[in-house]
Amino acid sequence: MNITTIGLALAGNVLSIDGSFLFVFISIFVLIFVLNRTLFKPINRVLDERERLGVGRLAESQQMLVAYEERLAGYEEKLRAARAEAYNELEAARRLALAGRAKAIEGVRVETARLIDEAKSEVSRQALASRQTLEQEARAMASTISSRILNRPVTSGGNQ
Repeated sequence: MNITTIGLALAGNVLSIDGSFLFVFISIFVLIFVLNRTLFKPINRVLDERERLGVGRLAESQQMLVAYEERLAGYEEKLRAARAEAYNELEAARRLALAGRAKAIEGVRVETARLIDEAKSEVSRQALASRQTLEQEARAMASTISSRILNRPVTSGGNQ
């Protein structure tokens, strides 16, 4: 192989390594370094901050939601307790009213029984007085009738 065949071989090869390769290689590294410093790192910082804020706000909103649900459960529990207490108070008042009503009814029943007994005894007393009066009047009438029929005075003492 002579120099001309080697030169032709190298000239035909597209990937020949010469000074431009070194320049391109160094330029790429410099561009990577410069782009990292000026473009990619600030963009990555902004994206990281944005993600951190998004995740932070999401976590904060989840914490607020949990706190809201806890407060809501507390309020609902207090409301249930207040309702139960109101129902208990209402039931106690109803029982007290029923007991008062039963006591009043019993008092009226006792008073009515007493009035009925008084009325019965009054009726019995009046019946006895009426019988005695009727008996006296009947004896007086019998005596008068007997005296007129017999044309003589009759004593009302009994058997003659």
